[in-house]
Amino acid sequence: MSAHMSLSVSVAVVGAIATYVSVGLIPEYYSVWIGFIAWAAFLANNNCIKTTVQSGVYGAVLAGIAFILMGKLGGQLGDMTAPICVGLTVFALVWGTSLPMFTSATTAVYTYAATAGLTLMTNQGGAFMNMDASNPLVLVIVSIVLGCVFAMGANKLNAAIS
Repeated sequence: MSAHMSLSVSVAVVGAIATYVSVGLIPEYYSVWIGFIAWAAFLANNNCIKTTVQSGVYGAVLAGIAFILMGKLGGQLGDMTAPICVGLTVFALVWGTSLPMFTSATTAVYTYAATAGLTLMTNQGGAFMNMDASNPLVLVIVSIVLGCVFAMGANKLNAAIS
């Protein structure tokens, strides 16, 4: 089997399993779409789960902080509330990647955007203060970790069948 064929088969098989986990087993805790973003970030980070998870969680948490700030300010800054909150947290996101713990700005941006997209799509902006599974960060963080696990599984399957 060619290298490209084994890669295609391994990604297809593990991608199907990841999708089943998302829609059939734990849909409230895992989004296959965010998992695929983490999967790609994992590969871009040279298969480093530590970098991917740390930077991914960092980006997700900063997006959550942006929504919390927007909620706390409640439009006090008018049309500038959201831009200021996003600007502050994106500054922190990029500046923070100078720290050894959060070295992948790309991963942090991906997960910031995924968290914001999920939150806006599901209208859960106020749920960031909840200390339960309704907090969007729970789904995003679990999805980041499982996305890396599925990426590792696809790599192992690819190595086994190539």
